Amino acid sequence: MTRRRRSTVRTLLTGALALGLVTSATAGAYAGTSRVPQSHGTVRTASADADCSGSVSLYGTLTDGRLTYSQIDPSTGNRLKTHIGPDLGFVPRALATLNFNTLLATDASGTLYRIDVKTNNLSLALMSAPTPIGTGWTHDKLVYDGHGHLYGTAGGVLLQYLVSQPKPAGSQHIGQRREIGTGFVLKALASTGDDRLLATTDDGRLLEYRISDAGTWTSSQLAAANWSGFSKLVSPGGGLYYGVTAAGGMYWYQDLNPSDGAGSDIIYHNDDPVDLSGWTQALLSAEAETATCVGRQYSYVLPHSAVSRGELDDPHHDYAAIDIPVPTGTPVYAVTRGTVGHIDGGFGNGITLTDVNGVTYIYGHLDSRGVATGTTVAPGQYLGESGNTGQSTGPHLHFEIRIDGVKHCPQQQLLALYDGATPPAPSSLPTSGCSY
Repeated sequence: MTRRRRSTVRTLLTGALALGLVTSATAGAYAGTSRVPQSHGTVRTASADADCSGSVSLYGTLTDGRLTYSQIDPSTGNRLKTHIGPDLGFVPRALATLNFNTLLATDASGTLYRIDVKTNNLSLALMSAPTPIGTGWTHDKLVYDGHGHLYGTAGGVLLQYLVSQPKPAGSQHIGQRREIGTGFVLKALASTGDDRLLATTDDGRLLEYRISDAGTWTSSQLAAANWSGFSKLVSPGGGLYYGVTAAGGMYWYQDLNPSDGAGSDIIYHNDDPVDLSGWTQALLSAEAETATCVGRQYSYVLPHSAVSRGELDDPHHDYAAIDIPVPTGTPVYAVTRGTVGHIDGGFGNGITLTDVNGVTYIYGHLDSRGVATGTTVAPGQYLGESGNTGQSTGPHLHFEIRIDGVKHCPQQQLLALYDGATPPAPSSLPTSGCSY
């Protein structure tokens, strides 16, 4: 974890203590280790944030029945604020967010309540006392998909309901009960979008369910193991998943293509949690589809603060490439999605990154390599740290682009990526004129 992130976590935990979300003993566990899912696909550090916008709004209830509201930045995973609201007058058993100001909750007797809330930057309150709108709701889990369908599980049965009003008053607005299937004994349940559910199981699987208009369902296994540590799971859409461990740590993940039914492209942020502890809510629910993420094809290869823009158009001393002067230990990132290889010799601890089109990017003279050969990485993923190994006369990053063995000048690409612009196609880059 970076020094900046340690400082941020301490600040957030201090705020949570003031709000009563954590105890001093819990905060003392800040330095402990939580059991969280380990990636079988892509791992990335906090230094290169996801291209996500919108908001992540999470409602929750504490064990004493008080309501909570938290907001998270979807692009960084940083918690922005948490408010503690009033006692609801009952202890909810299941909770679903219909919209920013409307929640549904059940109690132990099966009564369904509508909760009308108001929140701002400083406080969380109720517009009125929770309104009972139904009975017989013995569900252990409730989630809303943001498109008119409320899902719940009861005794392993997955049920679907149609919600026809933003503030339902009863069965006239929550109806068309449909049994989707049996065997849905799930540890945690969330909705990721229109008739799409995400779930974890006691044996650690991460599963996705898709419900058809006819009420049939299909499932995909996104991960075969290591997700059992999450007692709660929520998603604001955009392929963003947030899991809370029994110890109260919240971790976040981004599925680069949430429509492909595969988990190999999930970005794991285990080294950059939202919070290491403090999420003591008994229930947690996200407002559906409030975040949007755009997959990137390219990413800048260094932290922006590592070197000035003016260094990125310098010629190389010998051939089409560039030597960027940066101190030893500067993080370097994947410029695009591709497969990692290791290269030695004059490059010292070198890394090759080859994309699906056969374009190869070379990172030379690294002090250390942070990814294994054969690993598939995403744009912006941490590859290692710059150094002074191999045939090098000083700390720097050697960067070059090869297509069918031909070297292309990388300067125009680096300048565009530094500026946040779409870079030119690698094949369009010149093969000469960038050396002396």
